[in-house]
Amino acid sequence: MPAAREVGAALILLSAVGAAASALHLGRALTPLPHPNGTGMTARGVYRWVRHPMYTSVLVGCAGVATARGSLAVWVVTGILAAFFDAKTRLEEGLLVSTYDGYSSYAARTGKFIPGVGRRR
Repeated sequence: MPAAREVGAALILLSAVGAAASALHLGRALTPLPHPNGTGMTARGVYRWVRHPMYTSVLVGCAGVATARGSLAVWVVTGILAAFFDAKTRLEEGLLVSTYDGYSSYAARTGKFIPGVGRRR
């Protein structure tokens, strides 16, 4: 379906922009590991709206591929990846709370993957 490919391509483009903005705003704090690297936390840019915009961007890109391909298998893998990111953020956020004094209040007012959704209590 041409419309599905166009929607998929738009989601992939949105994903690339989101990932680039996430990396830019995170700066030197960017690390693939769940452990903070001690360079500080950020609540600016896309991090004003969500705590994990990089993960959101990856999932949006996967959804774009699944939409463009019309593939149930890709949707299943996207769901598995979402579950992985959810588990990783639980570990990561425990470490962030113990490392940065302001993280708890930031997480209480900021959505996890979607703005306003999944605030930490």
